[in-house]
This record gives sequence, C-alpha cells and structure tokens, in this order.
Amino acid sequence: MKLWTVQSVDFYYALQKNGVVYCDRESWFCQEYRPMYDWMAIEMCKRIGNPPQTEIRYPLWAWFQYNSRKKPKPPISPNILGSEDNIGVVLEIEIPDNEVLLSDFCLWHIPLNGHPISEDKKLMRRFDSFRATLGGSCDFCDYPSDLQRDIMSTWDAIFDLRTKNKRWTAKAMWNRPIQACFWELKLEQVLKVEFVEKIME
Repeated sequence: MKLWTVQSVDFYYALQKNGVVYCDRESWFCQEYRPMYDWMAIEMCKRIGNPPQTEIRYPLWAWFQYNSRKKPKPPISPNILGSEDNIGVVLEIEIPDNEVLLSDFCLWHIPLNGHPISEDKKLMRRFDSFRATLGGSCDFCDYPSDLQRDIMSTWDAIFDLRTKNKRWTAKAMWNRPIQACFWELKLEQVLKVEFVEKIME
C-alpha cells in the first residue's frame, strides 16, 4: 500500500541512522489526547496485530488519501507542516496492506475531541448533560467511566469507509480524506523523500 507521511527532519534523520523509526513515547502528542491514542493503539492490536517490538507505544500516521482517490498525495507546500516546524519532509512509502489500519480522517476528529459518533438520543442526552454541568468543555478523562466506555464504543465508525451517512460522512470513500496508522517505518520502505520549508518573512 502506497502512503505519504509528513514528518520532521529529525524523524527522517533518525530513520536514516537507525534504519527503523517508531513511536516509543507519549511526548509526540498532547496529554489530553492520550485516551484517544490509547484507543487507536488497542484497535490496531485487534485489527492488524500487536506491535513488532515491545518498545512501540503508539502508531505512526500517514495519508492514504489526502483529498480523494484522484488526489491521494498531500500537497508539497509549507501548509502541511506543523506549527512548530520550519522544515519537514514528505515521505512516500510502501507498507504491506496487512500492516496498515485505515480510518476516516474527518471522523477521527470527533473521538479526538471526546465526542460520540452516535445518533442514539439517550447517549447524546447523557453526553450533553454531563458537559453542561462543567460549562460545556472538559477533558475526556473527567468523564464518568461508564460514559467514557459508552462513548468509545461508538468510535468504530471511523473504520467504516464504505458507508455514507448524511450526518457524519456525506462523501463516498473515494472522495474522503483517509488516514493510515502503522506500527513502524523501515528505511527500505521509503520510495521518495521531498523536503518542505516554510518561507520566512
């Protein structure tokens, strides 16, 4: 499966030096998102198998489709870089299909914000009621454990790439941004490297 991953130059240099790169620490994301990344890691274990090395904590991320099937590759422009990066790389890579978990990029942001992907009115009332008691905004870790569990049970919807739902996913699979998660990247899996640099004013 051909994918594209946008990374820092330090990531690429580590890949060149070590021959393989993976995420062995939590510092790659904000702590408030830890439950969501933990959930994704658990789903990966269930759907594509355990990490090949015990040190691996979380997946690496890439694009399967940045916009659509016709335009799968992300644009090579400074806009794709993180806010902290002045220079980065876009790596075109080839990963075996059975080592990749695909999901809907847009839908992923609903779990990422701690919300349910559900039309269950009872669950939505519980969710809205709890948030209202805290002023409408709270950390997912602050939710009662039973509410966390029920919300997380709805997140599997991000893996259903063939269903169109007017509320959540109006576009067909070939017109959606689709992200890819995998456990590690080996140097020999890199097909092409393109450096991207922000223009400093």
